[in-house]
Amino acid sequence: MSTRNRSLPGWLIPVVVIVVAAALIFVVLTGSGGDESEQPANAAPSGQNAPTEIQGPADPDFSVVEQRDESDLLTLGPIDAPVVLVAFSDFQCPFCGRWSEQTLPTMVEYAEAGDLRIEWRDLAIFGEESGRAALAAYAAAEQGQYWEYHNALFPGGETRPPAELTEEALISLAAELGLNIAQFEADMKSTETLETVSAHQQMATDLGVFSTPTFLINGQPITGAQPTQVFVDAVDMALELAG
Repeated sequence: MSTRNRSLPGWLIPVVVIVVAAALIFVVLTGSGGDESEQPANAAPSGQNAPTEIQGPADPDFSVVEQRDESDLLTLGPIDAPVVLVAFSDFQCPFCGRWSEQTLPTMVEYAEAGDLRIEWRDLAIFGEESGRAALAAYAAAEQGQYWEYHNALFPGGETRPPAELTEEALISLAAELGLNIAQFEADMKSTETLETVSAHQQMATDLGVFSTPTFLINGQPITGAQPTQVFVDAVDMALELAG
């Protein structure tokens, strides 16, 4: 995609987390994820090592999460696949990195076979660095390199330290992947990128998704980096139900 003219004046990373979600990523958030999901490290305990619970929507409608949008840059698999996996992730979430390393390749096999569509949503639950990384990943997606950039942000299934999520470091990573840097920088700061990342954050808020990773498979939630077989079984069951 060509470089846009609508650039934001200056580096407005803090805005990404408040445009739609009203500073959501700086709030202590939690879900029902058990041991394999991640909340911000400064979550206040309630009882022994228990994160503070913040209530999401009383009755979220998971059936409307899948978008099947041809213009969606953060997807894998055919738009008409019988099963859709929507993933909510954060680039500073260790369990998200683990899932991307251990389970995502198996889900990609389903997508390549035409049985699954993956729709990825990068959140900024862990703060400014998460938001910056989400913008950078979307800028890479504008050049058709989202998954390459995503994998580079989770090297070996690990998260990168904050020092490697600065603007300069993210641009350097794009250069290592052979991206057009002028376009990457413009897209990273563009209004459209900001609005898209913010919309994904708002979607998560509306659904009560306050920990990562969280997944929906044809509207059925799975929270946390559960074993790969859990996802295989869920996709297989959804395929069977889809006929």
